[in-house]
Order: sequence, then structure tokens, then C-alpha cells
Amino acid sequence: MNALLSFYRGESANPEGRKLEDIWIWQRDRLENVHNYIQWLFPLPEPSKFSANAPILDESVIAAFLADKELRKNLYRSFKLLLDFYGLQCVTSQELGVQITKAANFDSRRQYWLRPMNHNHLRITRILRSLSLLGLKAYAKAFLACLQELYRENPKAIDPKTMEFWTKAV
Repeated sequence: MNALLSFYRGESANPEGRKLEDIWIWQRDRLENVHNYIQWLFPLPEPSKFSANAPILDESVIAAFLADKELRKNLYRSFKLLLDFYGLQCVTSQELGVQITKAANFDSRRQYWLRPMNHNHLRITRILRSLSLLGLKAYAKAFLACLQELYRENPKAIDPKTMEFWTKAV
């Protein structure tokens, strides 16, 4: 079986010995300071420049995510973890659909990522693209809309080139 699918089903650990459920309960400082987990939570079709052990999406893995509700549910849980880290939340309603908004902890969390040239901007690009590829495109679009609003509110905190990358990722 594919290592990424096994990891995302909770059946095995990644090469660092971390299971998906282990990462879901990490404290925020660990999410900030460890740099080789994001590739497992939000895989892409290209090799990672930062983690040699990172999984690479192929057509069969993408098809598995698109066909398996449990895989997408786990991906969504990973997404919610990172939203909380950024001080954001996902709200869904019949009238408005999926929306990503500031959470109650936004003001305390923004300092960790809402500033120029922050490494979390690369993580956000990865998250947006991975969600789009793996069946959660509505969430990627909602996240992008939230980021665009934050950019309008804080134009010096996010480089215009970063906004281009985020838009292309979706």
C-alpha cells in the first residue's frame, strides 16, 4: 500500500515515526518550529525541497482521496489544525457555503505568520494546492478568499507575489 494513504488512514507512521493522530495533537509551538510534517499533511505532486522523506502525489493517490470520504475527512481535520494555528476558522452554512474567517484567537496568532517573508506563506501555498488537488477545492477557495481579505486589510504583511502564488495554487 502507498505510504501516504496508509499514513492518512491512520494505519502507519511517516519516516519520522509520527502518526497522523500524533500531529493533530501537537502544541502550536511545535507546529511552528518543526518543518518536516507539513509535507505529509498536505502532499504535492512535486518533491519537497525541505524534506527528502516527503511523499509525492501521483494520479492513484489523488484518485484515492477523491474516492474516499474518510481520507478527505482526515485532510479536513489537518486543515482545521492549521487554520487554528493561523487564528482562523472554518464556518459552513447553507446560505453562504464554506467560509474561512478570523477566529477568536486571531490577534494572538497573526504575529506568527501575518508578516512579510514569513515561512508560513510557503506552507499556505502548499495547503491551498493540496486541498485543491485532493478534493477539498471549496475549502481552498474559501481560504484564498479569507487571505485576499487579510491582504486588503494588511497590504504590507503579505507580498503581492505571494498573493499571486496563492491564487495560482487554487
